[in-house]
Amino acid sequence: MEEKELLDQIAEKEWKMFRVVNGDKHTDCQEDESTFKAMRKAQFSAWSKEACESYLQDLEEAEAQGRNLIREKYIRMMESTQPEGYQAFCGELPQLTPEQEALTAELWQHFKAQTERMREKYPALALGGRPLMDSEETNGWASIETYQTGELKTYSERTLRALLAHMEALEKEGVDLAFQIQKNSVTCMGYQTMEQAEQEKIQKVKNKFIGKRSLFAQ
Repeated sequence: MEEKELLDQIAEKEWKMFRVVNGDKHTDCQEDESTFKAMRKAQFSAWSKEACESYLQDLEEAEAQGRNLIREKYIRMMESTQPEGYQAFCGELPQLTPEQEALTAELWQHFKAQTERMREKYPALALGGRPLMDSEETNGWASIETYQTGELKTYSERTLRALLAHMEALEKEGVDLAFQIQKNSVTCMGYQTMEQAEQEKIQKVKNKFIGKRSLFAQ
């Protein structure tokens, strides 16, 4: 299967799952198909073909079992951000194997180190307003750790192993997967470079701060 077709199939299956995360109740982002698919393709286009093919198989198997991997991701995130709500929905989740737990933990350590490296150069983009660690979460706002591990836990052992192999191969070449995904994402948003996206993000924060100051001055 060609890369474009592979990414299209993954994005389409995820979109169908995303649309029904809360049944018939839709938020604004659940009506924005083009943005959702573009951002998800930005992530998976940085993966190896082996990892993408494995994840597509995960999605196909989930469909056959009546499972919604996107819903499962958000439920897993609730364990950190909304513990009481998590108890109401965790019965829907399949039991993780010890191998899935171990691979998730190992992958997160790679993502954490890579995000920290990226934050040194692109602090505004690296976190996108989110705290890095779940210990830093406030008011139910999910951290990078919670979001990333929540998604990793929806992957099969096969996909986790393929993704880890890809990350380690890239690191040997001096390339960070987290950076590649972020770079693809800003390109999807119309930026020419990471530097351009970083500067615009910083300016938005400054403008917001200036607006607040003017209100206080009145």
